[in-house]
Amino acid sequence: MKSIIKRKDQKLLLQHLEKMHPYDIAEEVKGLSEEEKDLFYSLLSEEEIARIIAFMEPEEAADVIDDFDFERQKNIMDTLELDDAADIIVHMDNEEELIHALENEEHISKVLDYDDQEVGAHMSDSFISLNLGMDIKAATKKVIKEAGEVSINNHIFIVDEEKKFKGIVELRDLVKTKAPAYIDDIIKLSPHVLSNDNVEEAIHKMKDYSLYEMPVLNKELELIGILTIDDAIDIYHEESVDDFEKLSALPDTKTKGIVKSALKRLPWLVLLLALSLPIAIVTTRFEEVITTVAVLAIFQPLILDAGGDVASQTLAVTLRILSKKDSKKALKNGGKEILAGLINGIALGLVAGVVSFIIAKVLKVEQPLNVSLVVFISLALTVAIGPIFGLFIPLILKKMKIDPAVASSPFITTLIDITSVIIYFGCATLLLGVF
Repeated sequence: MKSIIKRKDQKLLLQHLEKMHPYDIAEEVKGLSEEEKDLFYSLLSEEEIARIIAFMEPEEAADVIDDFDFERQKNIMDTLELDDAADIIVHMDNEEELIHALENEEHISKVLDYDDQEVGAHMSDSFISLNLGMDIKAATKKVIKEAGEVSINNHIFIVDEEKKFKGIVELRDLVKTKAPAYIDDIIKLSPHVLSNDNVEEAIHKMKDYSLYEMPVLNKELELIGILTIDDAIDIYHEESVDDFEKLSALPDTKTKGIVKSALKRLPWLVLLLALSLPIAIVTTRFEEVITTVAVLAIFQPLILDAGGDVASQTLAVTLRILSKKDSKKALKNGGKEILAGLINGIALGLVAGVVSFIIAKVLKVEQPLNVSLVVFISLALTVAIGPIFGLFIPLILKKMKIDPAVASSPFITTLIDITSVIIYFGCATLLLGVF
């Protein structure tokens, strides 16, 4: 493609691009120099540029459009689908001025007014709608006329005279139906969401009903847009990355630059370090126990790690259920997690108790049976308590209107570590008679 650009052969370039998917074009453009990029975009129409930048990250697309003159910016934004235009325009230098100049200013402004967690912020206007009572022939002509202007035409959306949503018609049914007939004869009911509904719930609804596009209605039940499967995938991906960052106590995995990345992560690492200090403080309280029965230090990492691992597993399951806004199901499943933790705790405790008894015998430690009992009881209790932390901490956060994903693995693991140290050395103090 570079050689075609250097030759400024517009016709050959367009022929070359016609054979490529817009995503592949966007990826290949990344390898061009700034001079080559400027020349590349100068050879393309606004429609072709819009087709390509729709597959870029919004920030990257905004950087591309910012380099064009105002009239070209306006034409490109008018060509983009509503949701793509809204995502890109908020990253542009002249956002306000450009919004007021767009043909669909009113629709863009409404989309930008929605919170990012609401369906309306992600809805598209790329769909075909037909009126209830429409003749099949007239409906077919309208669909053929508008088909090239939309990216989604698997379903045709049906409204009444007041624009209220009534259902859908599948394209194949429309094509197969012979006149004389009406849209009313082939219409089907369809699930829908409201524009201010939570977007994650809407995505789960699309999955439950196996839909590729979901009608979006306003409070008056008027059809104002659709949520498409490609947008649903993008949103779900972003939410997954966001939850992963929170679970790992990471502020932002997209940060570019070593210094910026380090500075963003430093406060979180300092916070986790501060949370770890109580472990050291609690350990010093049992210094006499450790000194008297040194073999206990051998099993301390085992006790600490096991509880944190079980808590993290329960946390992951609980967050997955809570992502569907089902607290009751999380509690019901949590009961199974706690019971499983108790069974696993007893099993692991027995194994660790036997091993610790053998080691204590080999090392000729006094009271080997009591040492093994300390390890057994501590490990059993720690593993049994782990699921309780993994279940109730995210549930409490959700009740407090805080994102449950904030209950990150490092955070819960630190709490479990503190609890494990108290249980372990507390049992040692009681069973080994060290006061």
